[in-house]
Amino acid sequence: MTSVLGYPLDRAIEVLQSEGFCVKTEEARSKKGVLDGKELRVIRQSEPSGNNVTLVYALFKTEPNETND
Repeated sequence: MTSVLGYPLDRAIEVLQSEGFCVKTEEARSKKGVLDGKELRVIRQSEPSGNNVTLVYALFKTEPNETND
């Protein structure tokens, strides 16, 4: 099984499904949340149980909001 840690969630699901896995997802989030978050990334991947695997994902802010002028 390919490690998809750090992958965008959609791409991670695509990769694992192409390998024949049934993918379940779970969201993780901080109490404060992430302001202006735009990208879902995989932060944990379970060991396969048969052909089932669980991905835990979180919302990340991947674009800075400050500019250097």
